[in-house]
Amino acid sequence: MRLPKWQIMRPFRILEAFMRLLPTIGAVAVMLGTQAMAQPGTRLVWQPVQEYFIHRDETQQVKAGTKRLNSFTAYTHLGSDFGFHGPAEHELDWLTDEIAAHLGQQPDGWAGMWHSLAGQLRNEKRVMDFTRAYPEPITAKHQPRVSAVMIEAAGRGKIKLEIKSPAQELRWTQMIELNEPQYRMFVHPVAPEAVRDGKTLIWTAEPGSEVKVSGLYLGVEMPQMSWDAYAFLASYAKIARSYSIETGFVRDRAHIEEGAFESVSATGLYVLASAAAAQESLGVVTPDYARWVLTQTHEAVKRLKTARGLLPHFVQRRDNAYHIHPDTEYSTVDTAIYAQSMLLAATMLGVPAVAEDVVLQMQRIEYDLLRLPDGHLSHGLAEDGITLLPHGWQDWGGETALVMLMEGIASPQHRPPPMRTPGKAWQGSGFITEVQSLFHPDFDSDEPDAHDGVRWHSVRRAMLGAQRAYIPKRWPHSQAARHGLYGLSAGENQAGNGYHVGGVDLPDQKLIHPHYILMSAALHPQASDIYGLLERMEKAAYFPPWGMVENIEVDGRSYLPMEGALNAGFEALGAYHLLAKHQRIPDAIYQASQQSPPIRRAMQLFYPQEPPVEEAAGR
Repeated sequence: MRLPKWQIMRPFRILEAFMRLLPTIGAVAVMLGTQAMAQPGTRLVWQPVQEYFIHRDETQQVKAGTKRLNSFTAYTHLGSDFGFHGPAEHELDWLTDEIAAHLGQQPDGWAGMWHSLAGQLRNEKRVMDFTRAYPEPITAKHQPRVSAVMIEAAGRGKIKLEIKSPAQELRWTQMIELNEPQYRMFVHPVAPEAVRDGKTLIWTAEPGSEVKVSGLYLGVEMPQMSWDAYAFLASYAKIARSYSIETGFVRDRAHIEEGAFESVSATGLYVLASAAAAQESLGVVTPDYARWVLTQTHEAVKRLKTARGLLPHFVQRRDNAYHIHPDTEYSTVDTAIYAQSMLLAATMLGVPAVAEDVVLQMQRIEYDLLRLPDGHLSHGLAEDGITLLPHGWQDWGGETALVMLMEGIASPQHRPPPMRTPGKAWQGSGFITEVQSLFHPDFDSDEPDAHDGVRWHSVRRAMLGAQRAYIPKRWPHSQAARHGLYGLSAGENQAGNGYHVGGVDLPDQKLIHPHYILMSAALHPQASDIYGLLERMEKAAYFPPWGMVENIEVDGRSYLPMEGALNAGFEALGAYHLLAKHQRIPDAIYQASQQSPPIRRAMQLFYPQEPPVEEAAGR
């Protein structure tokens, strides 16, 4: 995949183009009776709907006239689907990082692309309200407005822009006349009140046109707020887009169909993030909504079939019920993440019945039947619910700690075997040293833990230092080094069609998973440095209003805009802990961990003498 040099600087050219076009925009705004500039008390941020770069292997051959539309890997930057339309759609080429329409010999032919603004096109219940562009449960004062549409285009002819409702009713339209050999930004205002049920944003090359399009964007007016609050809000909204109010589950990625591929662990993370969002100091959602999500999810997951008490990693809806997804497993670590998320959320929201029931769920797990010969718990059971997976939780790190804590909640007297390679994360992958601290404050201590003798805080700080040093040392002239990006961790690969685990112990790593920036953010001595980095990422389109991108190549030429739920959950919780530290307010998640007797008993495995509640809450 190669992007031309002009595209590398596209986010900065967007700003320049917008400033250059302000007089024109103002004139158009007067004619339309609306205001293209952000309202007082807001700031305008550009959210890509789609930048038409192609994610593929370098060796992949693309034939003329072909267009990638694998629904699992083809999606907009909004976490929705897209497609082609028009009688001459076969005249559209997508061979490089742009869409070209060759209609010069088509006097009656037209063609273009539609982009769903919310969910899949077929789901007519999911729409975008331009006056409240974030998911509906987010409170009004935190809702952004959409007030402009921008397209980057070149060529000769006409392009029509349209916004339509689920019933194909026209809500907004604009015709653009092009005679531009080079790419140019065309910005047009939209009255938010005119689009309360936007379903599709469409561009159409008119008959006889020879044009090309490289990007489509929404102008989003964000409410004025501090960067710590904004980082949490954008991250929470990202995972909220994958949540289904109807089912109580979170889709593994936002753009796929509800019921097709849901993540149990990400569902738990959403419940916990909602409990944090409902805290009085934030008010991103109401406490009533957070409690409703907690109970709705608890009842939905209780209906799942378990294996030896373990929950499925992924589920699928079949015959009006949820079942384990084919070719996936019943997972110990995903059960641990879900259960501890739910226990903490129930404690934070004052719902003891759910907290007690979740503890009972952990106690019903048949741990002795899940052990490998060395005494460690297996990663889980195969899809049949019987076959024990051959690998176990013996490597040192946060995932293993969470699995041990889950068993400790069920059986506080149990002492698992020591972890292997204490203090050393496998391959130096970033998330391994941080995932436990999304839930519990204890691992912010430099007291050697009682189980393996690890000084967790020092190990985590050392990992952060290694992560921040890797890119400047190995790729000193890269875009990532200039921006200060880091995050050799785990997530989707470059093309979004497989899992990739990176780390500082591996050579020549080029793929950054920026969720680690927020997961480790509370370790940084200066929170302002983190917010400065996030602001630079926003300008480069790596942290737009729809949340952090999944991964970024070190050369800055492309990124994967997939809205993955698991990393979104990690980002939201990391952003919350950073906000609590920066604003010096009580950390409600950490307080819940300190106040939960089952968690305190389990934590004796690592820290027999607990720090005072006040000390942990103030971190």
